[in-house]
Amino acid sequence: MTTLDLDQLATITGGADSFGRCGPGSSWGFLGNVYTPQCAAHDASVRGAEASGMSKVLSHLQALPLLPAAVGSWVKAKLGR
Repeated sequence: MTTLDLDQLATITGGADSFGRCGPGSSWGFLGNVYTPQCAAHDASVRGAEASGMSKVLSHLQALPLLPAAVGSWVKAKLGR
């Protein structure tokens, strides 16, 4: 697993936003600023589905299979593994 800092993320996304951040946007500050490829994959799935016209709820449901890996990557990053 690779963890990205904000400067690395900005290089990839073109700006430091909450894309790839583990958790719902940046509103849950207690989760920390953890950015992982697995969380980015989940975000990309949700954003891609929304961009194609799918509702927010259905977009999240479609991305649900990617959620366990995203959560696991957050746990590993927080534990320093």
